[in-house]
Amino acid sequence: MTLIKSPSSATADSVRDFWRSDFFSAFYAIPAVQAHLVKAIHHHVLPLEIRHEEGIENARWAGVGTYYFDSRVAAEKVLADSQYQQLLASNPHIISDTLNLLVDEVWIHNRDKSRLPVKAFAFFKRLPHLSRLQALQYYQDVHAPYGDSEAINRGRTVRYIQNHVLLDYHHPDPRLDFDGGPEIWFKSMDIALDLFGDQKAMEILAEDEARFVIRDDLIHFLTDEVLVFDSASS
Repeated sequence: MTLIKSPSSATADSVRDFWRSDFFSAFYAIPAVQAHLVKAIHHHVLPLEIRHEEGIENARWAGVGTYYFDSRVAAEKVLADSQYQQLLASNPHIISDTLNLLVDEVWIHNRDKSRLPVKAFAFFKRLPHLSRLQALQYYQDVHAPYGDSEAINRGRTVRYIQNHVLLDYHHPDPRLDFDGGPEIWFKSMDIALDLFGDQKAMEILAEDEARFVIRDDLIHFLTDEVLVFDSASS
């Protein structure tokens, strides 16, 4: 999983087009990528503020790329590849910063298997007294059903994945060493905004988040979803 950030001088359309064309072509030309990439999906951050709460600093990321490899060894090889490192640094006027995370996808529910127009991403760092294992266990076993309760959700989310950063994977910059976060799909933008605009539901959710999350370090945004590559159809 790769988060990208763009400078304020780059338009959303220019980032979208460059990321899918020039960037992905160069990425796929790396031998380790071409040999082991299974699927690639790009998510483009939509210009809407969600969960605007005092104390939460929402980093201005432009997109999230989910790249599926056939093994962890292959993914690690790509991260260490000099061609990949050069690619990340080669176009700062469009992609000014990146964050790579190795994650496991944990499916929580999938109530609607149709193509859905909008999803929410978030990324969190755990409270310092918790290990990553403890935080992710709470996230999956307690927080997920809590967030899906009638008091909060009321059926507004129809598909939900938790991304768990691998227990032994740590970003070298502690400010970017996230532990996990959700992908949550909605049937419409109106439904998404109805959930995030529900002040009571968000207060209840925040109360439980505070038991395992450093809430001041949360980042979150709404995105679309575009399939860029699928080896099954190539």
